[in-house]
Amino acid sequence: MTKLKKEILVATENKGKAREIADIFSDSDFNIRFLSEFRDQIPDLEIVENAKSFEGNALIKAIVIGEALNMITLADDSGICIDALNGAPGVYSARYSKEKTDEANNQKVLAEMKDFLDDEKRSCHYHCSVAIFDPKTKFVETVEGKWHGRLALEPRGTKSFGYAPLFLPVELNYQKTNAEFDASELIRINHRGKAFKKALLILEKYFQQL
Repeated sequence: MTKLKKEILVATENKGKAREIADIFSDSDFNIRFLSEFRDQIPDLEIVENAKSFEGNALIKAIVIGEALNMITLADDSGICIDALNGAPGVYSARYSKEKTDEANNQKVLAEMKDFLDDEKRSCHYHCSVAIFDPKTKFVETVEGKWHGRLALEPRGTKSFGYAPLFLPVELNYQKTNAEFDASELIRINHRGKAFKKALLILEKYFQQL
């Protein structure tokens, strides 16, 4: 008899994120569903991500969407933090430029970093916080993952999204950006992979206690 998988909602409509997260949970006991599948049930639901931390925004999304759909929900907030810019763009990563597009965001960062050309002055890291919320029991937990690297002098690669064309991971000796690789090749070392793997472990323990 086939064992039924436990259904978990991941509160994202970003196709790039969805592919990465689905890969992490592919061998687990959980059936991962994404917000895009349920949007017609909550067409007018507005989520105001006004927290000043990744963790805070992840919690807002997980609780609001989890309550609305009555499902155990995972939500993440992530972005890039550049040391020379005092941690910016940070929580504003997705909307850093006026246009709020990947290309415009990247160009704004490059313009702000034009006076920091030495490698040691271009250090940065990705941060991902994941919140877990069960509306039935009110269980809440958060985890985080970080991915350290350096900012490239110009965009390279087209295989990923966000600031990927500018990010040179330390694990790759700063030789290639993560946009020069398929997302599936980097999920084992990137910030999102680290955070969601921790979330998976928490979910496994949580269901053992129910």
